This record gives sequence, C-alpha cells and structure tokens, in this order.
Amino acid sequence: MAVRIRHGPSAAGVTPAGWPFVLCYTGTSEVNAVYRTTFAIVDLSALAHNIRLLQGRLAPGVRLLVAVKADAYGHGVRPVVEVLRREGVHQVAVASLEEALQIRTFDKDIPILILGAVGVDECLVAAEYKLDVLYTDVCPLSDIPRLPKPLAMHIAIDTGMNRLGLKSTDAVLSVIEAMADREDIRLAGVCTHLACADASDLSHATRQVERLLEAVRAMGDKGCTPPLVHAANSAGLLRGDAWQFDMVRVGIAAYGYSPDPDVLPMPALRPVMHMYTSITRVADVRPGETIGYGATYTAQRSMRVATIAVGYADGFPRILSNRGVVRVRGCEVPIVGRVCMDQAMIDVSDVPAAQVGDFVTVFGIDPPSAWTASAWRALGPDNRANWLQETFALAANEEGRNVLSLSTVAPLAETIPYEILCQINRRVPKLYVEA
Repeated sequence: MAVRIRHGPSAAGVTPAGWPFVLCYTGTSEVNAVYRTTFAIVDLSALAHNIRLLQGRLAPGVRLLVAVKADAYGHGVRPVVEVLRREGVHQVAVASLEEALQIRTFDKDIPILILGAVGVDECLVAAEYKLDVLYTDVCPLSDIPRLPKPLAMHIAIDTGMNRLGLKSTDAVLSVIEAMADREDIRLAGVCTHLACADASDLSHATRQVERLLEAVRAMGDKGCTPPLVHAANSAGLLRGDAWQFDMVRVGIAAYGYSPDPDVLPMPALRPVMHMYTSITRVADVRPGETIGYGATYTAQRSMRVATIAVGYADGFPRILSNRGVVRVRGCEVPIVGRVCMDQAMIDVSDVPAAQVGDFVTVFGIDPPSAWTASAWRALGPDNRANWLQETFALAANEEGRNVLSLSTVAPLAETIPYEILCQINRRVPKLYVEA
C-alpha cells in the first residue's frame, strides 16, 4: 500500500521558457501537522477504478479524454494527472491556458486540450508548449501571426449549446479552407458539446449529433477528413457507444458521479473525494430557544445540538442552512440554523451517544471505526495525517459502509456535485490515499 501526503499551497512558478504565472496547486509539499479536524480524503484508487470502468465502456479504437479543469474538479490536478497518465488516458482537458501551463510544470508531454476560448496570445504560447486549442469564432485565423511551432486546433461546432463554436456548416468549411493555407496550423479534430445528453428525452442531443455529422460530411465532400470527431461527455458515454465517434470527453464520471443518477444510474462508480469534520460542542437547547444567525430555527422541543467545524468558507454551502444533512455515528442528522462561515449546527437529539470529538461525514463514506477522539488526541498533530490516510486506506474497501453521496447533498443545496467538489476551499487539507 502506497500512501501519499500532499497539500496544495500557493506558490510562484515559472515555465521552462520563463513565462511567469501562479500555481494553484503544487502537489509537492507535505502536510506536516494537522490540527483542525476538517479535511478531505482523495482516494486515488477510486479514481483509477473509475477510469478502468469507463475505458471498459469504450468501443474499440475510441480514445478517452478526461477533464481536469478547475484543479481536477477540486481533487488536485497533479495527483489526478499522474493517475490518468498511469491508466493510459489519451488526453486531458482544461479550461484555460493558465491551467494547461500548470500541468506543464510537472508533465511536459501529456496531450492537453484547452476547452475555453483562446485569443492570439494564448495561441502563441499554446504552440510553444504543445497544447491543443479549440477554434471558435472568438479569434479569426487571420489574426494569428505565423507561428514558429505548429499549433493543433479542434474546430468547435455550436450545434445547440449556444456557448462556443461555429454555428453553420458554411463557417466550418471556410475555416477548413483557411487552415489549408497555413503550414503552422493543423486540424486536430472537430467537436461539439452535448447540452442534454443526461436528459430522459434525447431529442435535443440527437439533433445536435445530426448537425455535427452534417458538418463532418460536408468536410468530407471537400476532401477533408478530420483526424478526430468527438461529442460525448460523461452522459454520452454512459448512454452507450452511439455517440462515441473517435474520442469521448468525460468529467464528473471520472470523479465518481453520474451526471444524473436518476436517468443514468452507475452504482459501480466510486466517489473519489470524501470530506469530514468533527463535533466541537454539544449543548442542550430548550423549547423556544433559537439557533444560529438570524434566529432562523426555533426549537419546538428539547434538543441536543452539536456544533461542527465546517462552514461555507470551507465549501459547505450556506444554502444548506435548515435543509442539509450530515452523518454522525452512522446516522443522518439535519443542519439546524444557518451555516456560518466556519461552523454549522446539527440536531443530534436522536444520536444520544454523539459527543465532542466525534467525526462527521460531510459527504462520502462513513469514517473508519479507528477515527475516535481519543485516538486523535493521543497521536498529536505531527502524526495525524499518516494515521488518517492509513486507516482510511485499510477501511476503504470494507463492505457495508454507508455513503452520504453528493448526489444526495447537492440537490439539497439546489446545485450539482460538480459545484460542491469545485468549491472546497484550499484551507481544507487534501490527504491522498492510494491502496
């Protein structure tokens, strides 16, 4: 069993050619001491499991691209990319040049596609660092000067998302003709983005695919066959192989969640991130007393109310006030009162054994039985990170452990698992486990 300890501090960085930028996550410094009992465990074995599962759904010859934008959906881009590289993922995708350059500081060769709109400046740097870009209508080819190194472009076709891309087949053909006159620009692919692949009604997605194929056929009539055609996202892959074409771009499925578990259940996926905190206070509350800012909760009966050390500054959404849930001692309990910046209150009236120091599942699998307040205190700050990782790794594959899934939590916050994962604050240490 290999156990890693990584945290993500800010650090100034410089690319090999001297381009300055700021690293959001270095993935190199160790967590030397743990004091606060609010942290996340990132299970890299679960990530590898999910990738293998998704690869097994690919039709023969289809490539897999995994989105690692937004710090790999909040999981930490460097350790995630290392796993993807090891599992044979063909390409990764980011949203911006800055994110791509961050990856280039630790991986000089992995193919990277920038999914966001790029301008002339980005194209110049992308060519230097072997980065693929999307061609949209934001930056005409005529505005891009001759490049000293070749630049690979994927033409984005707007087939119904109305976000980025060329809206007509004629516009696509015009770009193809312009690319043919540029030895420094290479057509790498043609793509679209499916807006409703996770819907129960597939008519919108079907029309999008038809429009994409219309453009591809028109290109073929002009003697141009794109090297790659890609459209399917996580939902498209979970649908089957009808929309896979040459490459599939997955995001949330790699991190353990179906885009819509009601429409596309995928219980074999394993959540990669798990977040925990602990109880810092337990108090008796009498009928008529109020709880939290704004006195938005009034006790209707005698209650036991616990304070937990997590709040919206950690990425625990304030909208979960009086509506969210967490798990304590194997029981799901409600949030009462408003979620504060650093703390929240929960009703543990039905969990009489709940006490200060108990670990609380914010989301993910229930904590190992070894995680007790007495063990935490006995270890001391310098030994806690290793202990948390080792005990989690030992318990991770135990059967019968309950899960508080983000597919349950996110709807209570009127959002989706993507957003909650991405907004976990950088003050929350991420401890990496790989069994």
